[in-house]
Amino acid sequence: MSPSIQVHLFESLKKKFKNLHPHPIELDLNAPTPLSQNLENLKIPNDMVQVAMVNYKAVPKGTVIRPSDRLSLFPGEYPFFCDWKDMRF
Repeated sequence: MSPSIQVHLFESLKKKFKNLHPHPIELDLNAPTPLSQNLENLKIPNDMVQVAMVNYKAVPKGTVIRPSDRLSLFPGEYPFFCDWKDMRF
C-alpha cells in the first residue's frame, strides 16, 4: 500500500470535480509536498480555494502536506463564521 492523503472537497469544488475524482479523493503521496503542488496534481485552480484545512486545522497557502494527512478544501462561497482572514487564499 502506497502512502496517500485523503482529500475532501466541499460545495462547488465537489460538484465541479465529481467526474474527475471520487469522493473522498485518495491521492498518492510518497513525500511531503507543498499544498500548491497537490492542487496542481488534482487540477484544482488555486483561485477556486478559499480555505484549506489539514487534519481539521486551517493552514496557510505555503503549507506542506505529508503522507496520511487529511486535506479539506473549501471554495469561496463556503460560509465561515469566524475570522480566518490570515488563512484565506
